Amino acid sequence: MSMYHNATTNELTNVAPWGNHYYDDDLKAELFADWSEVADAYVPTITLTTEQKLTALDTEYQTQFDALVQALGAATLASDTDLISALQEEYATLKAQYTAAREAIEND
Repeated sequence: MSMYHNATTNELTNVAPWGNHYYDDDLKAELFADWSEVADAYVPTITLTTEQKLTALDTEYQTQFDALVQALGAATLASDTDLISALQEEYATLKAQYTAAREAIEND
């Protein structure tokens, strides 16, 4: 069984995009230029844009930042200065990691 992949939309199907119709090879190449026949076990590669990568990074780190802010609030209410200092250090480390990861994506 043949598989067909559209490079523009990343669609993968086992039905030829031209269906049961006959087209000569030149016309088929012109009309279905984005389509190619691929192996049955083909897995399309998804390329994320810089914006998509940054959004994923923000989502990944936001929960960690939120947890630290919540813990810092609780430590502040409890006047636990040792815990406040530890959380501030953890926040600085996380912020540095986030900044480095963001710069790596932006400079890629």
